[in-house]
Amino acid sequence: MSTHLNPEDKEIEHLQKLIRNTPFQVDLIDRTMERYSNKKTRRYKQSSSRSKRVRNTFFGTSAALVVAFALVVSTGFISPTMAASLKQIPGIDSIFQLAGDLGLQTADEKGLVSKPNLSDTHDGLTLSVPEVMFDGTRVSIALERQTTDKRFLNTELPLLLDDLIFFINGKEINSSYVPANTTNSIDPYMIPGKNKNSTIIQFSDLRNQGGKSFPDKFDLTISMPVSGIKQPFKIEIPVEKNTKNNLTFTPSLKRKYQNIDYTLEKIELTPITTSITTRIKLPDNLKISSSLPFLSYEIYDDKGKQLNFISNNGWSATDGNVLINDSRFEPFTSPPKAITIKVYKNIFNKDDKSKFELDKDGNPKIEYFPDLEITYPINP
Repeated sequence: MSTHLNPEDKEIEHLQKLIRNTPFQVDLIDRTMERYSNKKTRRYKQSSSRSKRVRNTFFGTSAALVVAFALVVSTGFISPTMAASLKQIPGIDSIFQLAGDLGLQTADEKGLVSKPNLSDTHDGLTLSVPEVMFDGTRVSIALERQTTDKRFLNTELPLLLDDLIFFINGKEINSSYVPANTTNSIDPYMIPGKNKNSTIIQFSDLRNQGGKSFPDKFDLTISMPVSGIKQPFKIEIPVEKNTKNNLTFTPSLKRKYQNIDYTLEKIELTPITTSITTRIKLPDNLKISSSLPFLSYEIYDDKGKQLNFISNNGWSATDGNVLINDSRFEPFTSPPKAITIKVYKNIFNKDDKSKFELDKDGNPKIEYFPDLEITYPINP
């Protein structure tokens, strides 16, 4: 017996099909080059570049479904009445929920997000901070703009900001939390928010590279100069570590391949982020900057599920032969029995070293280093 659907049921059925069948494009070049530039996290202005893109297609996880949900609503595939109803679902309007980062989505769902709702206004432009997350490994700040002035609407929000200057408890961050007498620095980067009027600012400390750890609780002041506005925007945000009982392991496991001595120094697991700290040492007569290929990492659980990469920052003191690198990934959805870390490098085009060599599917070619692979048991 056939079942007749009313108009709203048909719209829901159509929405479900769209979510199931809509591929999402991801810029791989930004994520990959983010690992390499200057051996540290790329500055936010660089990460907003859209030149020389390499794209890959992936299909929905729970985070992708939320993005698909918002995409379908915003592009008008369903009626205004249905769209209004869908937006009433708790969390659907959260910047963290719609950012496509499983860790931030998890933080929002588990109530591990602070919602200060602070703002500053100049010349008809308001910049506000509706959400903040700090899990001990990364600080994530949702930034949103409200304005009707076309001067500020015609530019993507990250490009609207001339700079980002941070102060922790009144002290400039790079003068207080970076190793003394070094060129290293804490560099923020931005990822897309829920729409063109929002973005997410992220940064991490350098405690594994000789710098000071951020306190568990602090006042963060952000100064944001904007072109055409004389006075910079300033927002002071109370930040507090949102997670407890984070797991930290110090394996100090060593591997060697040719002239590369590789050590897995630390693993940190939070409900929001998976982090690893690695040390690479070359012979004394070689320099990291000229002799080491651009190495990257993949992390898998004991069932072979791979974590999505978030960001990294690395540092080679005095341009020497040692590189210490912190790499951050999305969290495990459930505690793994073991994790496997694979090391690889991208293959660059022989004729143009600024481009990746691509496979038949248009994805960047990579080369693994099996001798450097490590599997480590997790015993909470």
